[in-house]
Amino acid sequence: MKINWRWKGMLSRWLWSYAIVLLIPIIVMAVTHLQTQRVIEDEISKANSALLSQLQQEIDNYIDYTYRLSEVISLNPKVSSLIRSQKEIGTAERISIVQLLAEFKAYNITKRYVSGFYIYFHEGDFVLTDSSYYETDMFVQQHLSPMGVSLEQWRGYLMQMHKGSFSTLREFGGERKGTIMQTQSLPLQLGSVPLATLAIELNEEQLMSSISNIQSYNQGKVYILDAENKLLATSETEGHGERVFDIPRSEGEQRILKTSAIWDGEEVILSYIESGRNSWKYVYVLPARLYSEKAEYVWNMTVLMLAVAAVIGFIISVLLARKNYSPLRRLVRNVAERSELSIINMSESNEYDYLEEVLDNALDRYTLMNRTLEKQNKTLRSNLLTRLLKGRIENGFPIADVLPEYGIKLHSEKFAIVLFYLEDYSGFFRQDEQDAEKKREFVHHIMSNIVEELAAQKHQGWMTEVDEMLACIVNFRPDTSPESALEDLKNLIEEAQRFIGNRFHILFTISVSSIHRSSAELPVAYLEALEAMEYRMLLGVQSIIWHNQLQQQKPSYDYSMEMEQKLINNVNAGDFLGATAMLDEIIDSNLAGDNISVDMIRCLMFDMCSTMMKAAMETNMDRSELYEENLQAIRELMSGSTVASMRERMTQFLHKVCGYVDERKKSNKKIRLKESVLAYISENYQNQDLNISTIAEYFSVHPSYLSRYFKEQVGDNLTDYLNKYRVEQSKTLLQLPHIFIRDVSEMVGFYSISTYIRLFKKYEGVTPSVYREGKSN
Repeated sequence: MKINWRWKGMLSRWLWSYAIVLLIPIIVMAVTHLQTQRVIEDEISKANSALLSQLQQEIDNYIDYTYRLSEVISLNPKVSSLIRSQKEIGTAERISIVQLLAEFKAYNITKRYVSGFYIYFHEGDFVLTDSSYYETDMFVQQHLSPMGVSLEQWRGYLMQMHKGSFSTLREFGGERKGTIMQTQSLPLQLGSVPLATLAIELNEEQLMSSISNIQSYNQGKVYILDAENKLLATSETEGHGERVFDIPRSEGEQRILKTSAIWDGEEVILSYIESGRNSWKYVYVLPARLYSEKAEYVWNMTVLMLAVAAVIGFIISVLLARKNYSPLRRLVRNVAERSELSIINMSESNEYDYLEEVLDNALDRYTLMNRTLEKQNKTLRSNLLTRLLKGRIENGFPIADVLPEYGIKLHSEKFAIVLFYLEDYSGFFRQDEQDAEKKREFVHHIMSNIVEELAAQKHQGWMTEVDEMLACIVNFRPDTSPESALEDLKNLIEEAQRFIGNRFHILFTISVSSIHRSSAELPVAYLEALEAMEYRMLLGVQSIIWHNQLQQQKPSYDYSMEMEQKLINNVNAGDFLGATAMLDEIIDSNLAGDNISVDMIRCLMFDMCSTMMKAAMETNMDRSELYEENLQAIRELMSGSTVASMRERMTQFLHKVCGYVDERKKSNKKIRLKESVLAYISENYQNQDLNISTIAEYFSVHPSYLSRYFKEQVGDNLTDYLNKYRVEQSKTLLQLPHIFIRDVSEMVGFYSISTYIRLFKKYEGVTPSVYREGKSN
């Protein structure tokens, strides 16, 4: 494909660029030849002014960026929340710190203007940087001690009130020159006591690079001063006396000013400009002797250089433009021949624009292809592992050749299967996250990564989803004995359950197969783990069930007609304690003997549900309500509910029925129970353990019954009444100024001051501190 020369192409642009570059020195030399030393001085001054203006604009960009970054960090709600709760760092605060670190990295990802920032929390005495969390001593030791800053100097400086001011490390003891830092006290509300200090350090390397662009011109020195003429940064090296600047603030419009001084026995010219944004002054110092030297040199060389530069420059410009354009031309031609994008419509763009468009298009397609292949590979690997577990691999299938294609390389022929049944993971997500499928996929992703990583510490494992559960195929090393394999497997699942439960609040039950010595036995191992998972009903949630520990199953259960009749009689008599004791006796006697099968336990639960129904019907309760309760119990049994949860459901049902019977017998005692509960709360509200359960236990009633009864008699539920009563009692204590608010919260029975403040504001409309101030006034 032929690419013609175009007016807007790169060849013409390069020719123009070289011509312009060539034209600049020619013009400068011609003007210098015709002008006197005064004109030379003016030209030098203009050059200094241009560089100073450029430096001012660039440094102002640093300051503007710093102010914006300071505002974004200061107004971050997670930062505000962490400031308020810095004394008590709990799980929620640590999660918030992890999220803040991710956001901080995004704030200053380029590090062009700011090299880093950190927040010092006064009361918590820790530091949060843009990349990590530090204790104060460790932060000072790693980041400030090498610069000569002590902990006391640094802390004393940051504990002061700061309003976005700039300073250097020398102002609080540092030995390093040039490090400029902006400090801002937090929170930003007017009149607030500083609880934390934000420190943002300008990028010293970029700053000095900007200064060096001016310093390289005419052997000058560059200085940056603040509004009080304090030195912030300079291009001058050490080894001289302390520079003193007596530069007045500029009045009126912003412009370049000059003055002279004697430094180190030599006259210098100071050109400076003041920033209209922060009153900083940018000073450029040049020896006065350079003016006359340059004037004489330019006078002698102007005529000669003018002619030579014009001729040689033109020849070199043409040759270089043609030489530089040749590779670009070949590249564009080759790309155009292989690309779907035509070069014909390049009239409004140049060759680089065309190459950029081609590369963008190719990279987008490459990224999309990689994502598609990665997703397909994960799906195919999961499908292969599932087929292995369920024994759906055809005879002759080259499994040993296929597994390495999915990153699976067997250590040995020793395997075990671990099944994970998710019980609850609601504590890991916010309440406003409603997409159940996305939450489930995210939890599966977390568990798969963690379990595979734990398995890889000694052996290796691969996770896959099967039958609404997660299965891990654990492959042991060839030199592992059966005893060591079992011990390693035990450590693996216990660590997985502990770490995932504590860190992510994900609860699950685990079942483990026996160890098998062939990959062909994987389906058998999976069935063993599945059979062991059935015993979740007996052993409860979050248990670890080993198949090799299951005993011989008993094919029957003990539930005679005499037991059934005793249970019904207790219900009819309204004897809740007797009924629950009989219920526990029936269930415990069947679980305590020989190992009963899961199917027999289900039959027992069905049988007892029928008994519950008979007993309730004899009390003349509403039939529709009974049917609904019984139907819900049957559904839970069918969905794999545990014996413990079924026992709890039956206990609640017995309490409901017995309460119904007892209600008819004890209707005349309700008023006395209400008065007793109110009196008990009045006498014991200071006890932090006082709640609906302890009150119900004291009066020998069920908590759910007491809750409903209290709501009917008083109008508020018991918890709200108790919180209101504690808040009301605290108002008297708040009028005593010598008692701290934290002590007040403990004296009226609250566990934490944050709970007390939240409830006080809920019921009184203001915080305790505002209420105390209003009373004191």
